[in-house]
Amino acid sequence: MMRGLAEFVMRGRWQALAVALTGSVLVVAAPFSAAAVALVTMGRGVRDGAWVVLWALLPALILGWVSGDYGTGWLLLSVFAAAVVLAQTVSLSLALLAVVPVSALGGLALLTFNSGFLDALLSLFDAWIEALQAGDNPLEMIRPTMGQVAGLMAVGNALMASLCVLLGRYWQSELYKPGAFGEEFRALKLPNVWVVVLVVVTVVGAMSSGEWAAWSALAGIPVTVCGFALLHCIARDRKLGGGFLTVSYVLWAFVDVLKVGVLVAVLLDAFFDLGRRVKSN
Repeated sequence: MMRGLAEFVMRGRWQALAVALTGSVLVVAAPFSAAAVALVTMGRGVRDGAWVVLWALLPALILGWVSGDYGTGWLLLSVFAAAVVLAQTVSLSLALLAVVPVSALGGLALLTFNSGFLDALLSLFDAWIEALQAGDNPLEMIRPTMGQVAGLMAVGNALMASLCVLLGRYWQSELYKPGAFGEEFRALKLPNVWVVVLVVVTVVGAMSSGEWAAWSALAGIPVTVCGFALLHCIARDRKLGGGFLTVSYVLWAFVDVLKVGVLVAVLLDAFFDLGRRVKSN
């Protein structure tokens, strides 16, 4: 099914636009539309990618004007920017880094120009808190600020955009060079200087309080993706199978200390090449 969708996207501009427009209208399909934009940009060139993303942005912006939620347009722009970097540099690590500033700018724009939407989200959160506190065992919860919500949405956009770029790259590999994506992903590493800077920013931000903690998590997104790549590399070399990867992802999602562990593992891998050492043992 995935390969068939990728083949349809690459048949021409209008087919690609049809997929991209679907995600502009249906939020659940937005990640696939963004991946289609990435595929066109990498496979057919930046000009074709720009044509598709600009037309796809129109309904996304109209829906945003009506509902206040510009998330789909934000995702499309983030993925397009990363795909342009990937098409020009052929560097997956640089493409992932490009997602961070675009997501940060989108978060700042949301905070500056669309505070009404954030206010609505906070109202929903207040209602949820009231429902929890009305029960037999009331929970103590702290209401986030607008800045924290905007920062968390920027982090969510960065993670989703990174995954969409990877999906687009996977589709490109399946169409033109089957199996190449797996090798490219497992070999994914950030420049050492960037690893140190991003990990320090993420950890220091997590230890602080207030709005900075939410925004600093943005720096951890490309490092975390590289951590997933390291995990896949180790799983392949140790022949641990898909079950190990599934359990690892589930634990990462629910255990906060493992999120820090992934960052530390990438930091160690940057200087000691853990993936290669595991392979050689």
